[in-house]
Order: sequence, then structure tokens, then C-alpha cells
Amino acid sequence: MAALCGASAAARATVLLMLALSAPATFGAVTLQEAYKLAFQSDPRYRSALAESRASGTAIDQARAGFMPTIRYDVEKTETRSNVLRNENAFVGVGARTFPIESRTLTITQPVFRRDVIARFMQAQAVVKQGEFTLLAAEQDLMLRTTAAYLSVLAASDSLALASAEREAVGKVLDLARERLKMGLGTITNQFDAQARYAVTEARQVEANNKLRDAREALREITGKMIEDVQALRGEFSLETPEPALAQSWVDSALEQNLILRARREAVDVARQEVERQRAGHYPSVNLLFNHSRRDAGSSLVNGSFGPGTLVESTDVTLRLTVPIFEGGFTSAVTREAAHRFQKSQEDLELDRRSVERLTRAAYHGTLGAVGLIQALKQSVVAQESALKGKEEGLKAGLLPLLPVLDAQRDLYLARRDHAQSRYDYLLFRLRLKQAAGSLSEADIESIGAALR
Repeated sequence: MAALCGASAAARATVLLMLALSAPATFGAVTLQEAYKLAFQSDPRYRSALAESRASGTAIDQARAGFMPTIRYDVEKTETRSNVLRNENAFVGVGARTFPIESRTLTITQPVFRRDVIARFMQAQAVVKQGEFTLLAAEQDLMLRTTAAYLSVLAASDSLALASAEREAVGKVLDLARERLKMGLGTITNQFDAQARYAVTEARQVEANNKLRDAREALREITGKMIEDVQALRGEFSLETPEPALAQSWVDSALEQNLILRARREAVDVARQEVERQRAGHYPSVNLLFNHSRRDAGSSLVNGSFGPGTLVESTDVTLRLTVPIFEGGFTSAVTREAAHRFQKSQEDLELDRRSVERLTRAAYHGTLGAVGLIQALKQSVVAQESALKGKEEGLKAGLLPLLPVLDAQRDLYLARRDHAQSRYDYLLFRLRLKQAAGSLSEADIESIGAALR
């Protein structure tokens, strides 16, 4: 992870974007890795973060300019019209005259000591680091969002398949209830119970179909493409518990390596340097000035008479010390404002630190609990299947009424849905834990892809 953060985040993003652009534009059986490449190419939220990071990357160049000389070249042309109405000097006649003046000035200013420029350069370094960490955090967020959206499509597909299967199973029971009623072996109440339960399964199928459609739209929102065909989760895959096995170890890693926290720490440093930069308004500054001018006057007034024009060149080298004394309290006011914002950034850091700690513990215990939940729900499905089989046999033998069979079918399909959803939740908890610890990478996307077929 350290190597990942050490490289330029914007440069790394550019390389990954080029790889994404070279991905084949086929959208039939799209794998999770292919969906992530599509998302990396077109997700607006990530591309916004990428543009922001590139903009932040110019901060050092802007700050470095404060140490460089500024060069200015000014050209002025002036025409002065003078009208002598009366003059007792015999050498000067009355009438209007025009005096053209042209001046060219080259000015070079080299900062020698500027405390605000030094503070801004230090601040710019923190701004660039903050931008890089923010971009890496956005990349991890994209991995998690893409995976969550992809697995949501899978979960919605499972729900629709289970709803259809339950509807078909209840439909068979309804047919059986009608036949038994015709044969005089059943009651109208049994038929009504079956009809009511069948209507519920129809509603669930409609709801599941709507959720699948919305899940596909959510994935399209990230990838920019409508993906109709996705992989399916394997029947069995490895259930790994978090390693190391202590929650505090994950929390310690998260507090040190979490990318949002690292970006927030840089934001605190930016705010601290802003206080120094504003406070620098109280300090003197030293600048070296070079000034070369050339002034060409077409005519001039000499000893009361109009004489020939003049051409003057001059060169000045000046070392200027500027000591601010009073600016109406402006510098003190902006310094206090920066100090308050620095305090705010510290509180924001503490807020994020506590949030990361909570989310890390939740992801750790969620992963650990999901393993046990999957195993328990798997056993529940097996038990519900046996219970349904027994009640169906009891119905055929006339020992049980119809309603317990309907209840057993409902409980079985609920258990199957819960079991399927728990498997998807487990995979997401794994990614959330890695994200919280700051170690989520494309290798984790590939590990999730290995659980799919």
C-alpha cells in the first residue's frame, strides 16, 4: 500500500484509464472485473475526483512561482497639446504645439524574503498529498460501489428466480386443492388459503422483477452501459475469517492507513499552513528590483522656450524593504479566520477518525458474523426442505391440512432468500473491511470474481 501511495495517484489513474479504454466493448456475460474496468472508464464520481486531483497537482507550480522573478515590460505613448495664447518672451511664439512622448520600461522584481511565499509552498505540498490520497480513496470507493452494484444484480436475479419457483410451487398446491375439492376430499377454505398464498407469490414476483430492473439501472449508472447478463455466485466458495483475528489490529491499521484519514490529516496541515500564510502579513518583506527605462520626448520646454526633443535612458537597481505597520486590522482578522478553520479541520479529523474506527469494527464483526450466519442459514434451508417434504407426505396421507404445507413452502423460500443474501453480504463485508484498513486493491476484486462463475 505504501508503494501505491508513493506513486503519483493521477499518473496511476491515467494508466488504468488507458487499460480500461482498451477493454473489449462486449456486454454479454460481463464479469465483475470487466464491469469495474467499465466503471473506471466512465463513472462520473471517480472522474470528478480525478479532475480534482489533477487540479490540486498544480498547487506546487503555483506556489513555486512566488520564488521566481516577475518581469514586466511597459510601453507608453503620450501626446500633449499645448496652446500658447500670449507670451512676452520673444523666443517663444504663440499658437498650438504637440509634444509626443514615448517611454519604454523594463522592470524585474526578484523576491528575496517573503514569509507568505514560503508558507504557501509548504501548504501546496500538503494540498498535492491530500489530492493524491483523496483520489486513491475515490478509487477504492469505486471498487466497492461497483462490486456492491454488481452483486445487487446477482441478488436480485436470485430473488426473482426464487419468487418464480415459489409461485410455481404454490400454483401446484392450488391445483391440488381444487382437485381435492372436486373429489370431495378438501374444503373451500383450503382452496381460498391456496389462492391467497398464490396471489402473495405473484406480488413477490412482480416486486422481485422491479428490484432486478432497478439493480441493473444502478449498475448502469456506474459503468455507463446496460449489462443484462452477469455471472452467478458459485454454489460453494471459501469462507475466510479476517486475518489477523483481532478487531483491534484492524482498527489500528485503519487509523494509520485509511485513505480518507490520510487525506484529512493533509487537510489539517493545509489549514495550519494557511494560518502561517495569513500571519505572514505582519512580517517584513525584501525584494530586489531592476528597472531600465527609455524616454523619448519629441520636444521640451527649456528655460521658458521650446527646444529640441530629448532621449533619456536610465537604469535603477533597488533593494526594497517593506515593513507593514497598519492595514486597518485586516491581517489580524484573516489570521483569526484561518485559526478557526484550522480548529474546524482538527474536529473534522477527529470525526472521521471515530467514524473509521466504528466502520472498521462493524466490517470486522460483520465478516466474522456472516460466516456463521451463512452456515446457520444453510442448515435452516436443509431443515426447511425436510419439514416441507414431511408435511407434503402428511397432506397426501390425509394427516395434515393444506395450510401447514403452504406455510412450510413460504418458510423454505424465505430461508433460501436469506441464505443467498447472506453470501453476498459476506463478500461485501470483506471488501468494506479492506477499504477501512486502507488496503483494498484490484486483487480483492479478483478474489471476489473467483467466487463467481
